[in-house]
Amino acid sequence: MPGHALLDGEPAPAGAFADRACQFGDGLFETLAVVDGQPCLWCLHAERLSEGCARLGLPRPDTALLLDEARRLCAGRERGVLKIVLSAGRSQRGYARDPDAAPVRWLQCTAWPEQGALAHTAPLRLYSCRLRLAHQPRLAGIKHLNRLEQVLARSELPPEADEGVLCDPQGRAVEAIAANLLVYLDGQWLTPPLDECGVAGTVRRLLLESALPVHVESVPHARLFAADGLFLTSALLGIRPVASLDGHTFALQERPPELEAVHRAAFRFAGETACND
Repeated sequence: MPGHALLDGEPAPAGAFADRACQFGDGLFETLAVVDGQPCLWCLHAERLSEGCARLGLPRPDTALLLDEARRLCAGRERGVLKIVLSAGRSQRGYARDPDAAPVRWLQCTAWPEQGALAHTAPLRLYSCRLRLAHQPRLAGIKHLNRLEQVLARSELPPEADEGVLCDPQGRAVEAIAANLLVYLDGQWLTPPLDECGVAGTVRRLLLESALPVHVESVPHARLFAADGLFLTSALLGIRPVASLDGHTFALQERPPELEAVHRAAFRFAGETACND
């Protein structure tokens, strides 16, 4: 591909700059927990990645190849974090994709974090972010690479907060910055709908497919303060209780027994024999 490029003032390969992930956030990613060298909840992540490709008009990923590469990369890692990035590939200037460009994949396996919410198991302190998530049904649910909303929301958090709650323009709670919400309100388990914005997390899906009656229902932000308990769910947190939101303390400060089975399942492989591919 013709052209010249500079990276921090130094000559660089022009082709690297041509990747659409870098230029436009045109692609997808998945973040998985790794236990004993195995990527946890593999099938659910692979299915979400495939769904994301269908939504973005990208070729269906070879999930068997990705699993093989993930296992080789994470071999010997007792506990870690695997990140998979799938780019739409390279193209010349402009929004149009090159029809001949092949998707590009990156995999990275790192050590389990030693700082932040993942470094401990205590209940989390949450803060209500001012930023509102925009509605875009075509992108809702998938984990696309454009995460500027989350970057801006994260910059709002005070030092004492572990995570932030994000709402839509109507003031309805949608999710946390990097997790889904599970609310125990009026004797019912609720999780907000994600058909207009937000990411459909793998542990959220586990909960919805479990024997526990979890209802998908809109929750106005103000109603969160009437809840007996608030929990965050994600591939890295599992199911984590929330201690407080904006200083308001919740009655439930521990994970109740009915959530334990799903929490434990979040850190298992769930191998390829269980996949629907």
